[in-house]
Amino acid sequence: MNYGFIGFGNLAKAVYQGLKDEPNINFGYFSRHKKEVEIPFFESAKSLAEFADVLWLAIKPQDLAGILEQLQPLDLSGKVIVSPVAGKSIAFIEKYLGTDPIIVRIMPNLAIAYKKSVTAFATNHPGLEQTEHIYEILGKLGKAVKLDENGFDLFTSVFGSGPAFILSFIQIFKNKMREFDLPGSLLDELLLELTQGTTIYFAQNQKDFSIEELIKNITSKGGTTQAGLDYYRNHEIGKLFEGVLEAAKNRSIEMSKD
Repeated sequence: MNYGFIGFGNLAKAVYQGLKDEPNINFGYFSRHKKEVEIPFFESAKSLAEFADVLWLAIKPQDLAGILEQLQPLDLSGKVIVSPVAGKSIAFIEKYLGTDPIIVRIMPNLAIAYKKSVTAFATNHPGLEQTEHIYEILGKLGKAVKLDENGFDLFTSVFGSGPAFILSFIQIFKNKMREFDLPGSLLDELLLELTQGTTIYFAQNQKDFSIEELIKNITSKGGTTQAGLDYYRNHEIGKLFEGVLEAAKNRSIEMSKD
């Protein structure tokens, strides 16, 4: 099986990092500029398409139409087009390539490099061996979920953009912790322990307790955690953060109309 990346930015590198040790997969890429990477470079989208069984459209949304125009005259019979391009539907790709090519739309995040991505999956040809192969591969890179395309905008805001939002929240902790007058690198280590410990706590207990119950287990009546949570709830900070997710979702919707 030959995988070809059109574009080799952060996402393509993450996919490659997650898959490079899989047996029987060969890799190649095409991009505007040759990269210092260990996989073969192809001079054009056409030459890459001739090599690849699976074409990954690892490009920015504003570049998608131009790439699809290059692919339009090619024979794509039997090939799978995988698109992680935010805000661009299968129907958008079909406007250029028609409905015959096998198109898989996905929405991963950069944790795919560490086999910890949460990835949405949709296709215009469900049930085919080729599409199930992609779904199984994504399952090796974390958690994959088959999702109606109508849910992709919200999924993008929560799971595609989510790592950046979570890190931004952690940054708030770090900024406050600067009052300790400790080195920034040590603050990062302490925050890493905090987040890893919290994740383990959630992972070990999520089957038996809701998130609300897990929070309650940490909270002593009248204590420091209670004081912080009261401020959080009284100022409706949760609603503000929902606004962050809604803004990302709305931008995904806007991009689908461009």
